Amino acid sequence: MAKIFILMVFIWSSLTLHSVGAVSETASTMWQSAHSAVKSLGDDAYSYLVSLLGKQTVDTMQKTIWDAVKVASQAVAHALNVVAAYITDFLSAAGIEAKLPVKRFTPEGVLFVVQWALLAVLGYWLLSMVVCLLVGFVRRTLFLLKVTFAIATFGLIMSDGGASAETTAMRLAGLVFACVLLGIGPSSFRGDPNAHLVQKVKVLERRLKEMEKKRKDE
Repeated sequence: MAKIFILMVFIWSSLTLHSVGAVSETASTMWQSAHSAVKSLGDDAYSYLVSLLGKQTVDTMQKTIWDAVKVASQAVAHALNVVAAYITDFLSAAGIEAKLPVKRFTPEGVLFVVQWALLAVLGYWLLSMVVCLLVGFVRRTLFLLKVTFAIATFGLIMSDGGASAETTAMRLAGLVFACVLLGIGPSSFRGDPNAHLVQKVKVLERRLKEMEKKRKDE
């Protein structure tokens, strides 16, 4: 997952490396801020890939990516212009005056949209990673609080010397029941979340064996 993220940042930095000069004059402050933030990530990704593959290999990859994206953006811009022309002619023939919001699609505009889309994907990825870390931290904290509560309650029950054996046993039984409800204890009490997936895999294996057996019989 981290390698894919680094690769995406590297691709984004490869795009902005050649196109930032063309769009920086008309770009908004938001674009400049986003570019500055991701550019630092791109530099880190570039340094990491250089340490793994070597500078010459990384530079060749970067140039190849840019050439491929340049050709693809030109093809996409041409295709969009053709489609827009067909749509305009069709609507004009139907007696509808159509005015498209964009007069002509350019490779630079296509590349600009791709950069924003890739930036949105990177932002979503970072946000999802942060949310996953926060959720994991909250779950660990809640689990520790549950365990602390169970240990403290057990200590209070055992420290009550004036209670009878029946009362202590009932309190311990109530504590065990509360631990089961709170999800404290062996995983068999909570259930295996992967049991459904394992069951599906077994069913697929069984069907595959049946298909192989039918082929042999034929």
